Amino acid sequence: MKSIKKDIVRAITIIPAIILFSIFIAIDIVLDDWVKDKFDESLTTKSNYLKTLVEVNKNGVEFDFSDEFMPEFSNPKKSQYFQLWVDEKPFERSRSLRAFPEEQLVKQALPINSSKMIDVELPDGRSGRAIMSYFHPQVPKRLRNTVAPFQHTAFFTVTVSDEDFSQALLVLDIVFWLLFFTLIIGIRYLVIAQIDKGLKPLILLNDEIAHLKIDKATSSLSKVPNEHIEIAPIRAELLRFIEFSQQTLREEQRLSADIAHELKTPIAEIISLSELHIQYPDDHRISDTYSQDMLSIAQRMKHIVNNLMMLNQSDEYLLKQQNEHVHLMEQINDILTTIQSTNINALKRVEVTNLLAKTSLNLDIISFNIIISNLINNALFYSPAQSTVDLTITKQDDRKIYIIIQNKLTQPISAEQLQQLFKPLYQIDSARTENQHYGLGLAIVNKLCLLNNYSIEVSQPDQETIQFTLGLNKI
Repeated sequence: MKSIKKDIVRAITIIPAIILFSIFIAIDIVLDDWVKDKFDESLTTKSNYLKTLVEVNKNGVEFDFSDEFMPEFSNPKKSQYFQLWVDEKPFERSRSLRAFPEEQLVKQALPINSSKMIDVELPDGRSGRAIMSYFHPQVPKRLRNTVAPFQHTAFFTVTVSDEDFSQALLVLDIVFWLLFFTLIIGIRYLVIAQIDKGLKPLILLNDEIAHLKIDKATSSLSKVPNEHIEIAPIRAELLRFIEFSQQTLREEQRLSADIAHELKTPIAEIISLSELHIQYPDDHRISDTYSQDMLSIAQRMKHIVNNLMMLNQSDEYLLKQQNEHVHLMEQINDILTTIQSTNINALKRVEVTNLLAKTSLNLDIISFNIIISNLINNALFYSPAQSTVDLTITKQDDRKIYIIIQNKLTQPISAEQLQQLFKPLYQIDSARTENQHYGLGLAIVNKLCLLNNYSIEVSQPDQETIQFTLGLNKI
């Protein structure tokens, strides 16, 4: 399983490590070269100084060197040596070479007035650097009129141990790499600490989610006043989901109770009639209407089950859509004609006002017929007998077509009842004894509107009137 923490730690550790490694390598190489150049520069300076002590006078070549001023060439432990050849013959050796009488310093063929620096092994066995110079000894200014220049040649070799230099570079490298690993470990520790601190709100949120119980209305996430900007949207969406789940659960519980209630009554009627018929088989008051009563009860139960199945089909998108272009007014007239077959006064009571002549739309015929049929049937049923149901086809600024259905109420509806109308199996008191209305029609309407991206709203222009507004597709 992947870990965000490990991925971030790995990325933030490796990337700086590569960058720091590159920087440290570059600094180490530059510093090593600089120290080596300084070492060579110091050796060259020392050699040039010693060369100035080689002079030509009337008696020949003289090397005016004093161990008191350069004691490093006197002590063999200092591992610094020099040797001078004049006219290709040994002329002078440093006192430090007396411990090695058989050893000769390196001497290679060089062009006149040139020098060369090489790595050598010193007489004491240590490693070191040597600078060789081949030149004409200088003539002092005071003797230039009496002594001819360039009559002698000198070869001078100076060697110095580089072990101290190498040890210094080694110590410097160790310090650099200790600093490098310390930085990497420090960065990793800080990154882990910051990630743990950053993930703490998520861990706390996860603990809250783990203890949630959706079946309890009071169970929810706590609202944090100083929430992190990254966590706030997650908490908000979880709160919305929990509230929706709790509401859905309550709706499911209410729906289950309503279904049980609706089916309990006809089942109880069946049991009562059957028991009476068994107990009094010869009673004509029971036997004569028993079959018809049982059929009526069964049809009521079938109607409830059919509507529940239709509600489930609309919720699960099982209705097969049949989209086609239809003339809106003609389709509504067909629906009214169908309703007329079961409600004789439908055509007389429904007054249609079409403000959009010759309007055609792309509609799902099945969904549209069910929606309009349910809305008109409800309007006819919940309005006083012989009262008018107004159906208006209009258009608003958003270019949508709206079908507005208004009817008078047989009894007032409260604002709370108005909000419950689209819930499954919700019935106002006057409909609970009716065999053809079960509180499922408007729930089916609402589901089909969601399926087809229609809008459906209910309102009360006044206490005696109810209005349903169906918003269809744009023209």
